Amino acid sequence: MKPLYLLLTIAGSIAPWYWLLQDPSALLSPTLFLQKAFANNIATGLTSDLLISAIAFFYFAWIELKRLGVSRLWIFLYVGLTFGVGLSCALPFFLYRREQNFGRN
Repeated sequence: MKPLYLLLTIAGSIAPWYWLLQDPSALLSPTLFLQKAFANNIATGLTSDLLISAIAFFYFAWIELKRLGVSRLWIFLYVGLTFGVGLSCALPFFLYRREQNFGRN
């Protein structure tokens, strides 16, 4: 599973930025970014889905880090990856690291 998670991490770090860089003005203005993220019903639905998924991921990661005996400071990396790159990068990277930790136990 680790190679798949690593491949998804790489794809998840490239794909969102490919599309975000198509409109760099929105990246420089948080107000414009939010306007575009909620511009219509489809965008609002996708943005809402992503936010709810991110909250669920953060909660799961917090619990799983404790269960695995891993420092919960890692949560800062996953939050940073989620908001700096995308959930499509942070989640597979978390799963990759989780598989690594299972291999040690």
